[in-house]
Order: sequence, then structure tokens, then C-alpha cells
Amino acid sequence: MTEVEKVISKLKEYTRHDNARLVNCGNAAIFAAIYILKKVNSKPFILVPDQGGWISFKTYPKIFGFEVKGIKTDKGVIDLKDLEENAKKGAGLFITSFAGYYAEQPLKQISEICRKHGCILIEDATGAIGDSSLCNGNYSDIIVGSFGKWKPVNFYEGGFISCNDSDYLEKTKEMYSILRFKPDHEKLLQKLDKAKERLNRFMEISEKIKSDLEKENLNIFHRDKRGLNVIVGFKSDEEKEKIIEYCKKNKYEFLVCPKEIRVNEDAISIEVKRL
Repeated sequence: MTEVEKVISKLKEYTRHDNARLVNCGNAAIFAAIYILKKVNSKPFILVPDQGGWISFKTYPKIFGFEVKGIKTDKGVIDLKDLEENAKKGAGLFITSFAGYYAEQPLKQISEICRKHGCILIEDATGAIGDSSLCNGNYSDIIVGSFGKWKPVNFYEGGFISCNDSDYLEKTKEMYSILRFKPDHEKLLQKLDKAKERLNRFMEISEKIKSDLEKENLNIFHRDKRGLNVIVGFKSDEEKEKIIEYCKKNKYEFLVCPKEIRVNEDAISIEVKRL
């Protein structure tokens, strides 16, 4: 195989999809996914999580005339009951594999609801490329991802879109010329080969952080769910400073929430994925 064929083959292996294309960034992959929805599904809504998703989930659909409807979540993790009530109206649902990069989504259950109601499931698997359970084409109809800075596949540019239905890509083939990405395929393949190792390292560090902060009786959101980042709630300035001091001592970058791409509550997101 050529180097580009090896890259595509690795993406197919990771996504468990029959078709994959490289694009120039993760946002381009999201844009392409919405274009697919416009071509294959006439429903008026695109469903997105009310927090813990990505900015473009809400902004790009409007370009294509879709209305955006928020699905209730438990701190970013999809509320299955609310999804059941709304999936029949949705052309598609966008989720991230890990809500806010910190809490694993119930992908199988989400997929079952979406397929029952003809709602196409798009999984942004940027934070889960190489994972054994997520980034999973057995459940997700379309998978998108970024290889940007601070991602598990940290190639600093580029992304991908994958699917099983070749018709999805065929019906939107005219757009890929403007999304073309011609990287050093050998170097990209090296990054892809290391994805699983990096994911495991991030999750090991996250588990250590959770254990450390649990001893301080702090509120760790979704303590028992897998994730890369760790999000810790605070109820006082004292608790907030305790978490920040821990981050500074251990040289962990952090974000102060509320922040829609993490959680809409008072919390500190410890950005393990930036290590």
C-alpha cells in the first residue's frame, strides 16, 4: 500500500467504517457531515447536547438552513429520555465521544434511539481515536475527527470523516476538492499509530487526578466515567483555589467553568489532553 492508503486503512480500522476521507481540519469534517445530512435527510432539526459539545455543532447547521435543538444532558452526558422524545424530529444528532473530553457517552444506547427514529448519529471522535469502545462505526453512522494541537492525534492540522454508507460520500463528492488535505502521510501515520498509547496515558493520568482530589472531598463530576480531562465542581472560593493550586503544583493546564464546551456549572476543567 502507498502511505496515503495506509493512513486511510488505519482510519477504517479505528472507526470500524468502510469509507474514510481526509479533510483539512476537524471543523471541515463537521461541515461535510452537515452537508451529508442536508442531502440525505429532509427533517428540519439538528440535535446537539446542551453542553459538553463543540462550538461548530450549533453554528454550522444554520448555514444549511437547519434549526438547532439542544438535548438535555447530565453535565454533558446525553439524557436518553430527552433524546427519545426529540430524535424523531432530528435529521441528525451530533455528540462528542467524551462529553467535554471528560465523560464517556452511552454510545450504544444513543445509537439505538437514533436508528429507531431515523436520526443520523454523528460522533465527533477527536478525543477517542484508537479507543476500543468509542469512535465506533458499529453505532455511529458518521464519525468526524481532528488531528489538531492538543488532540490525541496531535498532528497540528487536518482531520477526517468516515461512514459505512458510500452513498453519503458520493452524494457530497463535489465539496471535497475545497476540503483537500495533503499532509506528510508517513508522519501522520506515525501519529495515528500512537493514538491508543496516548489515550491510555491520558486516562491513567486522569484516574490519578481523580484519586488525588477525591481525598480532598471535592466534587468530581462523573467520577466513574472514563475520560481524558477531569472536571471538578466548587461551591466556594476556597474550594476553587484548592483545585487551582493543585493544578499549578502539578503543572496541569485548566479552564474555569461555566464553559459550554465543558460544563455550564461552577467548576475547573483540568485539561489533561493538553499534556
